[in-house]
Order: sequence, then C-alpha cells, then structure tokens
Amino acid sequence: MEEIGSFVSIIRTDEARIEGIIVKVDLSNQRVAVKNARNFGSEGRKLRGAQIPPSLLLHGCITLGSRQIKDMEIILLSPQERNFPSLSQRRIGARNKVDGPSYSEIAKGKKN
Repeated sequence: MEEIGSFVSIIRTDEARIEGIIVKVDLSNQRVAVKNARNFGSEGRKLRGAQIPPSLLLHGCITLGSRQIKDMEIILLSPQERNFPSLSQRRIGARNKVDGPSYSEIAKGKKN
C-alpha cells in the first residue's frame, strides 16, 4: 500500500489529534498502526467535558481501530520534514489532502 511510510494526522473519536508515520494498514480488521505517534490533545474540539491535554511523549507504535478514528488525513511531506520530530508548526503550506475516498468510506467498504 502506498500509504505505508506516509505522515498522517488522525482525529480520534474522543477529539484528540494523533500524528505519526503509518506502518501498517489492515483493511480486513479495520486497523491502522502508526509509529513515532504524538498526541496533541483535543485542542478545543471537545464540546463537553474536560479537554484532553497534549503529551510530550513520543509513542513507538500505536494501533487504532476504525471505531476510534473520527477523521484521518495523509499529509505529503518532503523527506527532510519526515525526520523532524514535531511538525505541527511547520505543516502549514505542506499539507495536501490525498484525492480519493476518506478513511471512513474505506472502512465501510465504499469506493470512489
């Protein structure tokens, strides 16, 4: 899959944003594994309850199921940017949505 090795920004269903590098996409089990994952917290997206704070921890690898993912965006970066540990501030202008179905459409088995 061409998504492997791509930088991804995921908004979980609890409104926290996770960013990292895709290492595995398992469509049959509807799961995605992300390495060098960083949690940026809910960043004001939560409408009820306490906001989720960001974390400075860099997780080796996390796996998220389709029920945990609200939105997922693959971000095109240069090779130099991929090696930079915190890209949040540098992504402006480097973000490009990939044409095609959204993650939720893929997980539900829909096509373009």
